Amino acid sequence: METIRRWWQQPDRYEWLSEYLESQHLRWPLQVIMAISVTVLGFVPILLLWSPATAPFAVKAAVAVPATALCWTMTFVWLTRWPSRRSSRALAVLSALSVSAACLIAMQPQHGLTACVVFVVIAGLVAFTHTSPFLTLVLGIAVSTTMLCGLRAAVDGDPVLAVSETLLVLVSILTVPMVGQVLVQLLGADAVNSDLDALTGLHNRRGLHRAVGDRATRPVRGRETFGVVMVDLDEFKQVNDTQGHAAGDRVLTAVATALRRVAGTDVVVARIGGEEFCIAARMSDNQLRHLADRVRTAIESLPYAVTASVGTASASGHPANQDALDELLCAADQAMYAAKRAGGNRVCHAWDLPAERPEEVV
Repeated sequence: METIRRWWQQPDRYEWLSEYLESQHLRWPLQVIMAISVTVLGFVPILLLWSPATAPFAVKAAVAVPATALCWTMTFVWLTRWPSRRSSRALAVLSALSVSAACLIAMQPQHGLTACVVFVVIAGLVAFTHTSPFLTLVLGIAVSTTMLCGLRAAVDGDPVLAVSETLLVLVSILTVPMVGQVLVQLLGADAVNSDLDALTGLHNRRGLHRAVGDRATRPVRGRETFGVVMVDLDEFKQVNDTQGHAAGDRVLTAVATALRRVAGTDVVVARIGGEEFCIAARMSDNQLRHLADRVRTAIESLPYAVTASVGTASASGHPANQDALDELLCAADQAMYAAKRAGGNRVCHAWDLPAERPEEVV
């Protein structure tokens, strides 16, 4: 029972895996593979409209048209951006329901049973990225559909063959996700020594340097500068001392999620210390100011009664090397400590290195 409880309570690894794939430069290749796959799958329901072995045309069209539209919407999503956690969950459920409907309307139950193998792909992706309860939901749709198709095939023809094929499909549907979760656990252990923070899934300090360096070759737009937002939680030690380290971990995870949300895309978000975070990206000074304000507000709004001292710094052009980035981080760090000395839960800016003294902004 303890093993089942631990499995059920495994955290959502979507953000962590997304960052891991990005750090290994594998996210875009995977997006292309997924886009090609769902594009091809989108043709299947449409082609079945002309098959005499399926349900009447009106019934087929009611399933085929939405299923194809869903597939090609997913193609657009995969080619334009990495899906958010919410989008990924919605696409997984809609895909499972579409496959279920397609399998159940097949006039020949044997064909529907064979088509249930598509659930292997959907459940496998969910196992890699989402929680065990959500995986159970998707597997429930897959197993129920497979059992119904197997029952129809047994009544319609050879019961022995139907049972054999049903068991074969069920083994595939259940085995692949379990193997996927084991692999994710192994990747999680590897992340401790990689560019990612194992708790939050953000970049660690080494990952921050590497991610910023990877962006150095991208062309600069207009008078764009490079900005850094340094975040340190106020009185975080009290959380650990009064509520325990498990509560502290929940706060850090919630803060990491909030930072991802407000930072947007193509921005490097890192946890570089115990309760110290950093956001780095190309942006104007005005954008940097607004980002720092949103960060402070987002953390203050969390249901954990925590606040943050925020410091920023910017420099013209992209940091040429690690020393240049460290200098910028140091300036933002000094601004953050100025905010902390002023009472915390505020933002201080240090403009145009080298700055003599950060300018406080309430």
